[in-house]
This record gives sequence, structure tokens and C-alpha cells, in this order.
Amino acid sequence: MTRGRWGGAIRIAGLVSSWAGLIACTGCHRVDPAGRGSAPAEGSHPTGSAAERTGAPPARPPLVFRAQEIPFRYDRGETGNAWPSETTGGGCAILDFDGDGRPDLFFAQGGPLAPGRDRERPADTLLRNLGDGRFEDVSARVGLTPKAYGQGVAAADYDGDGDTDLYVTRYGRNTLWRNDGGRFTDVAKTAGVDCPLWSLGAAFLDYDRDGDLDLFVANYFAFEPAAAPFSRDPKTGAPRHGMPREFVGLPDVLYRNNGDGTFADVTAKAGVAGRGRGMGCLAADFDDDGWVDILVANDAEPNTLWRNSHDGTFVDVAPAWGIAVNGSGQVEANMGIARGDCDGDGLQDVIISHFFGEHATLWRQGRLGDGSTFFEDRTEASGLVMATQALTGWGIALADFDQDGLLDLALTNGHIRPEPAQTFPYENPPIIWRNSGVGGRFDDVSKTAGPYFQGLHLGRGLAAGDIDGDGDIDLVIVHHYAPGVILWNETASAGHSLLLDLRGRGKARDAPGARIEARVGGRTLVRSLDGGGSYVSTHDRRIHLGLGPASFVDRIEIRWPDGSAETRMNVPAGGVLTWRQGQPPSAQDFSPFTAAPTAP
Repeated sequence: MTRGRWGGAIRIAGLVSSWAGLIACTGCHRVDPAGRGSAPAEGSHPTGSAAERTGAPPARPPLVFRAQEIPFRYDRGETGNAWPSETTGGGCAILDFDGDGRPDLFFAQGGPLAPGRDRERPADTLLRNLGDGRFEDVSARVGLTPKAYGQGVAAADYDGDGDTDLYVTRYGRNTLWRNDGGRFTDVAKTAGVDCPLWSLGAAFLDYDRDGDLDLFVANYFAFEPAAAPFSRDPKTGAPRHGMPREFVGLPDVLYRNNGDGTFADVTAKAGVAGRGRGMGCLAADFDDDGWVDILVANDAEPNTLWRNSHDGTFVDVAPAWGIAVNGSGQVEANMGIARGDCDGDGLQDVIISHFFGEHATLWRQGRLGDGSTFFEDRTEASGLVMATQALTGWGIALADFDQDGLLDLALTNGHIRPEPAQTFPYENPPIIWRNSGVGGRFDDVSKTAGPYFQGLHLGRGLAAGDIDGDGDIDLVIVHHYAPGVILWNETASAGHSLLLDLRGRGKARDAPGARIEARVGGRTLVRSLDGGGSYVSTHDRRIHLGLGPASFVDRIEIRWPDGSAETRMNVPAGGVLTWRQGQPPSAQDFSPFTAAPTAP
């Protein structure tokens, strides 16, 4: 623990030594979910234990989460005639809106849909993190006012002024909440991004590598409210929500940032004007060529993967790359998206949540001999089929919940209407899978993950991030008909971790598209900072690296969105490292994690 340099620039041996005791202590104890204090980590063995005598690895402690209700409840605004938009909303975002270092929570809000009730509509909700497990609703204080019916949210600093802004998709015109020093103003109309179509997913990205953030919006389908209801219960005649296949999809939209606070609609010019009932979307460099592509999860339509042609245009390669439909050639109801390296081969795989009767589908990424990209449906081999066939999946996240360097998987579920034939008529159980570390296979560990996972919920949006500053990944989930929750991660892990807060140069402060390659002992962790993802929600933008027993990352290389690369050596675990592009490292860039988990 006396290695002394970050990239050979700043000597930090003394600083690292002062953290060593803290790192060792937090790795050996856990907080009991019932609040009885700390206890030895499950699976640890005294000297001479059976595990040590036989050479068998110690048992891993279970993943454990404790649910805490938060002061937000999504308002579906029931019309009585089962409008389709009543079923799809509930996006959330984890962001630090005021720059105090504590992640806050933002929620897109719905409200009454029936004509003439606009004045009753509530505003979007912003909960300020007070740092002790409590949150303060500051929505009115920061300028949030009622808008159209909210669906999802994308968070990023689109104008490069150092504050995180918010784009809210809606049934009705979308909103761009510009953040100026912690106060928000809707500038969507003047910025040219108040899309009037029914929008769900959105992602900020720099598709043309000009240094500022552009915006992609996934639009759903058109329906005539006067024609509702579109379906009725065959036994009672009561209105019920129609199926997506009955409606015509809307075109997605790509907005190019003009660099002066306004955007230009370049959808047709860029070649992304197809129709496909878009739900989730993810902006990421899928073929690792240094240019950001766009994946759209289309409901009851083939997925679209817009490959960046490097000249401002895109080509749909989803059919050629094998990710348009599942491995059986079936079109699925594609909803939320998660991306990450599930099997440790350095290539990032894709998981998409689906409607009941299908299952969450995992496509493993591969490379052909000439270096070109392909995806292969490996859902059955991954262990995801049986647990998800009876569920309707929405928000989804790949995250290392136990700090062992392997990405685990969380999924929130809930049907759009009660059906007697369904295993779960309406509410669904959430699922948490643990990465087994063997061929990218996941084990369903929901039964031991805490009481929340034994319940039934109508889940929608899900966002993952370290909300309490203790170095592990928590979850935020939005429900219909019930308050949202934070799932505090109380897993008794002996692993260390590092959070990377990447700060790009100039207006590209948020650096979406950055690629991280970390060498830890004998393995390499590949991560990326993507735009969009989950289901209409935004994860904590900081990159989390679970390191297992390692207290240092031997080497980290970042490839920035502009194509430049930087490397640092011997980076200590146990805190948040703010990495500013093009600037030398400093001891002030490192903030240690909270010594003990927050106790709400």
C-alpha cells in the first residue's frame, strides 16, 4: 500500500496509507439489515477453517438490499378510458444538480390526462439528497412548474456550463430544464427540442465529435384519444389498455447541438427517420471505432441499431449484426436496455427487457476475423429465460453490486393490465441476478436479497448509482400506484471499489462515449459512459469499478469521446476520482467514500 504515483505525476504514498485502515475495515464488516450494527462478513473463515484446509473458495455473502420509500408517487392520471399513455411513464434520474457531491433524485411526473384538468397537473419532482438518508423536495424552490404529461428523463450538461440539465419526454411537448446554478428554466421551445410527438426514451450524445452534446429522442406511437378505449375486458366490458401492435409507430428524432444553446433537427439528413414504436434507447460505441452509435428498443418491432458512418449519417445494422430480433428470429416487445461486459471478454453485451411471454434477452457481442461486430442471442445459456417469461420487464441495470468485478443484473417488472391467464395478474416481482463468474451465467438470488424482492410491484423506471457515498451501487425504482423506493445496497462485501467522475474538455464536460479499460491484477475491466439506457431513466454517470480484494487499480486508460487517450497508473481504491481531461492529476481530485453506510 505504498505505491506512490498516479501516472507518475503526483506522490500520494502518505494519503494512500491513511486510507488503508479504512479500506480494510469496511471490507471486513457489514451493516445488519435489521439495524443491529456490524457483524463479520458472511462467508469469512477463521484461520484453519474448512475452506482453507480444502482450498475451496469462501462462500460469497448474499446480495442484500433494504427498501426505503421516498416522497414521490407517479401520477398515472387515469382517464377511465384506458389511454395507452397511462401505462408507460415513470422515468427517474440520479444526478448532482447543485454540485455538492451528493447524488440527488429527479422524477418525471404524470398527472391528469383528461381534457380540462391541466391546472391540476403536478410538476416534475426533484429530491435533494441531505446526506443522511433523507431527501428534501425542492421542486418548487428550483423552478420546476407543471408541464405536459411526463414519461422519462435524460440528464446531462448539454450547454457545458458545469450544471446538469434535464430533458423530460412527455405525452405532449417535451421539456428541456436548463440548470443555471441550481435553478431550472424550461428552454425547450427556444432551443428547438420541444418535440410534440409522444416521446419515451432519450439520450444525449456527441455523434459528430464536435465537442458539444446532441440529443436523440425515441418516439412511441400515435393514437386518437377520442377513440379510446381500444380494448375491453371480454367478461366485464370494462375498458382496458390496447396492445402496441394495434398502433402505428412514430419517427424518432435526432437534434444536432448548434453550440449556441439551440438545436437543429437533422433527422432526415442523418438518415434516422424510420418508424418503430421506440421505447428505450442507448447511445454507445457498439463497434469500438471511436464514434457513438444509437440502439433503439422498439415495441413489437425489430430493434434498430444506427451505426455512425463518421460523416453525420447513420445506417441501420441491427439485422446484419444480429440484434434486430431474438435468436429464433422472433420480433419482441423491446423496452429497457442495459449494456456491459457480462463474461469478462472485453466486449460489451446487451440485455433488453420484454413483455410477458417472451423473456429478457441477452445478446453477447463478438468479433469476426476481420474485426467486424456481431451479436448472438445467448439468453438461455445466461440463465435469464425461466425467471422472466412470466413478467413484463421495464427498468434494467447491469452493475457490480458486490464489488467483485463482475456485473450483476437488476430488473423491475409490472404488467400493463390485469390478465387472469398471467402467472402474476398485475403486479410482478422484481428480480436480482448475481453474476456467477462462469461463462457470463447469472444466478437468480432474489429470494435472499431482502423483503422488497419478495413483494409484488408495478415497476417502471430504474436508475443505479452510489446514492449514499459508501462505494457500492444502490437502486431507485418508480412504481405505479405506490411510492417510489430506494434500495440501499447492504451487501456484506469484502471487495474494494473506485468511482470515476470523468470531466471532458470544454463543452463536452459530461464526456458521453468515453471508454474505460482498467487493469486490476490479472484481469481487465472494460466500461463505458453511455447516453440513455435502462427504461426512460438515467443512471449515475460516474463509472463504478468493483475491484475485489485489490486495493489499487494497476492501470486505467480512458479513451475520450474526441479520440484522445490518457493513462494513469496505481490508482488507489476507496473513493471517487475526478479525472479532468488534459489536466495533470492532483490529490484534491480524490474523495474517500463515506466510512459507514448511511442509516436512513
